[in-house]
Amino acid sequence: MNEIQRALQSIGKTNFVEYFTDYKELTSSKKKLTKDDKMPLAKKLLENNPNATALSGQMIRISCAIKIFGNGWENDVLREVINSTSSRITKEIKEKARTLLTD
Repeated sequence: MNEIQRALQSIGKTNFVEYFTDYKELTSSKKKLTKDDKMPLAKKLLENNPNATALSGQMIRISCAIKIFGNGWENDVLREVINSTSSRITKEIKEKARTLLTD
């Protein structure tokens, strides 16, 4: 498993697409983000995901998203979502990924 796949596995394909804009906005400052910088998004992720149980898990997602955007891998990740054969990735998520990729 390569670094992109490892980071994406920690975030989740659907989560990455659904919160793409949030992750992108958070990482756009190019400064080193503090825990306080990440906390509003971590709380949002926790509140919106009924399967999530802890803020620490959301912080891991955010850290992996920072790595993806910091390395310029976001388009590779979107293509991976679009090409996914997993039944858990809906047509709507794939379509949103296509839209994000072309923007």
